[in-house]
Amino acid sequence: MEDATVDPEVTPSNNSAIRHTNYAARRPAGTEHPVTLSKDGVRHVQRLPDGSTREILACGLACSECFSGTNLHAILQPGLELELRVMEDLRQGKPAAPLSIHTSSGVPEALGPFLEALELHLPWKNKESLDWCVSLQMEGASAVLAAIDMVLQTRMLENPHEANAARTKVAVGATSYHGPPSTSFGAKSPLWYKHHQVIYPVPTSFGPYDETELLLKYQEFLDAHAHEIGVLLIEPQWGSSQAALPWPKHLLKKYVAMARSHGIKIICDEIMCGLGRHGKGTLFVSEAWELDPDAVTFGKAIATGVFQLSGAILKQGRSLLHANKCSVMQSHTYAGSSTRALLAATEVLQTFVTWLPSVAHLGDEMGHIMAYVMKISRGLFRCQGQGLMWGGIVTHEGQCRDPEFRTRVVQAFKKHCDEVGVVPYHVPVGGFMVSPVIDVDVGTIYEIGERLVEAIKLTMTEVGWVEQPAVNGESSVGGINIQRSRDHYRAPSIASASTLNLAALAEAKASLMAMTQDLGNDKCVPYLHATKCCTSCNSFVCPDVRTRFLNQ
Repeated sequence: MEDATVDPEVTPSNNSAIRHTNYAARRPAGTEHPVTLSKDGVRHVQRLPDGSTREILACGLACSECFSGTNLHAILQPGLELELRVMEDLRQGKPAAPLSIHTSSGVPEALGPFLEALELHLPWKNKESLDWCVSLQMEGASAVLAAIDMVLQTRMLENPHEANAARTKVAVGATSYHGPPSTSFGAKSPLWYKHHQVIYPVPTSFGPYDETELLLKYQEFLDAHAHEIGVLLIEPQWGSSQAALPWPKHLLKKYVAMARSHGIKIICDEIMCGLGRHGKGTLFVSEAWELDPDAVTFGKAIATGVFQLSGAILKQGRSLLHANKCSVMQSHTYAGSSTRALLAATEVLQTFVTWLPSVAHLGDEMGHIMAYVMKISRGLFRCQGQGLMWGGIVTHEGQCRDPEFRTRVVQAFKKHCDEVGVVPYHVPVGGFMVSPVIDVDVGTIYEIGERLVEAIKLTMTEVGWVEQPAVNGESSVGGINIQRSRDHYRAPSIASASTLNLAALAEAKASLMAMTQDLGNDKCVPYLHATKCCTSCNSFVCPDVRTRFLNQ
């Protein structure tokens, strides 16, 4: 890649003096990291360890960002204005509003408006009559712990005569990830055995599975362990542990119903797949799929990714906890303490609804792109996803039955992605995820697709991949056929005013009606032009490029 143009104002004066030999993070300790100098959506300018600069398409980032450019500016502006007032008061030696306050002392004034904005998006019916409460945290693992904490406490209070000590375990999926595996719930245990959890069978993206057989195994699991389980933890759409594989909706609903028949509470972990990214027209997948969980988590980009904020919402039990003087045990110094984070999150909750039709439309386009990526890989990758959260996983078939060959594929793919300037989220299971900001333009996602195709072709050549036949002559994803109809990747429906903030409801309805009328007629839709997602003209994406991906 050629050197990118870099604003000298964001370039340190002494590049050679900035080293990372004492830094331990995702890469081996002491590794020199590229430095991100600027961002414009997924277009990042980096300075490499050798001092050169380049532009990449950072399309992974694990769903950690939602808005960019002028949209991000508008969301951050109220918080910045407050901080400038605070800074002026501090400069003059006056008392100033807190930018952060220890939770043992008080809460920021911004908490109230945030709770009001959040209430509009609760994933349950009859929101106004719910006895709900929310615990605020800083990252996903803590939010999951807080959800489990609140659900188990309310369970014990609701059933004082039950042998509660015997029903405190958490059931986690066989391929689950709910935070750093050394200290969090999830399938992996790199440091020690997790006595407080049991693992239930789930569908996987590594190959086809028999649904009837899977349900029998799950029933056997419940028969053996239900007496000790208080909570079933679910990711409606997996993140890094299964490269963005969505549950089959009907199967997940069966799992939930079977667990409930044994008195087990349900928690949906939507740290990655929530925030409307799924393309179904709601904040949470669990609302779109009518899962009715006892608690749900949120996080990642809720505060834009600039600030850290996550949380767990309990459907019922606030009054019970209050009456018994029970607090959330999963709490700490900075849990819900940041004024800037709360202000940003409030703006996000009030803004994202206007982007729901765009996410649904881009989900259609991503479906075409990933189907083409899978086809061009000749069986090397299996692709899956929905909305603006997609992934591809290296197959376990053919030559890839050999773990060493599979490792070669993963390493070669990472190298070639780097060479062509695309940075998906390379996941530990051997694959990648694509989850761009939700205000990405349609031309950029096709550019991402082109670069992924180039990296895959280079990988296939390097490792000497031999084409694998498709199952039943069709592209298959973890036993689920890629659906290219608008029945699966559709514009969201508007169920009730409580789903959206009222200011955006009329606009969202109007844009959805216009899309319904015009998309099938190849007409330009004004809303899609405003969000740079129109595919009925050549304003945002080259028709020849798009046609190549569509004609499979």
